[in-house]
Amino acid sequence: MSWENGSPGGGTPVASDDAPDGGARRPTPAEIERGLADIAGVRAARVVGGEDGRIAEVHVLAAPGRAPKQLVRDIQSAVLTRFGITIDYRVVSVVQLEREPEPEPVAAVAGSARPVLRRLSAETASFSTEIKVGLALEGTEIDRTTRGPATAGLRLVAEATVDAVAEALRAEAVEVEAAIVVPAGSHQVALVVLRVITGRGDHVVSGSAVMRRDPGDAIARATLSALNRFVGA
Repeated sequence: MSWENGSPGGGTPVASDDAPDGGARRPTPAEIERGLADIAGVRAARVVGGEDGRIAEVHVLAAPGRAPKQLVRDIQSAVLTRFGITIDYRVVSVVQLEREPEPEPVAAVAGSARPVLRRLSAETASFSTEIKVGLALEGTEIDRTTRGPATAGLRLVAEATVDAVAEALRAEAVEVEAAIVVPAGSHQVALVVLRVITGRGDHVVSGSAVMRRDPGDAIARATLSALNRFVGA
């Protein structure tokens, strides 16, 4: 889940014996890419230089499980420490790989009317976030995408999950009232509160899930937990 992309970042040349007259030179994009590859969670990196020799864009492909904002801070720190260059967070774009949830028991999938989370990915650029959710429901794969402010990351996961299962719901409307992760003993637990409007009235329901992978995965599963009673005929 930066996630930001925007104006070019600044930079301070690093000293180098290769520079003429003992001056300083800027590292090449390839050198910076190799440095970024050493950061935990970074699978691949692409650095684009601007016409003035500064870093114009940084694109990172990251493994799931780390908060994108923390990853951006690590990228900034690594480039500053190793190359003496300050990067504006707005030029950094992070795409997290899709993550597969833990396998569900076969009996819970085959012939079941309850949706099962299959895929979840997040991409944030500038100040907006795009959430993609993939579900399996009665042998059918359902994919939905939701976009919104980067500050609403967990709520967007819940909204995308609701949207993915909407056609199977016995509900006229669903509103996400809360989507948070809270400590519970030695664990972190995702808690989702929904307002569900049906022909029988206005219902406030909740769902929870222990966080086993990352907050987004837990929020999606908690959302499905809250909706289970409204799925199917």
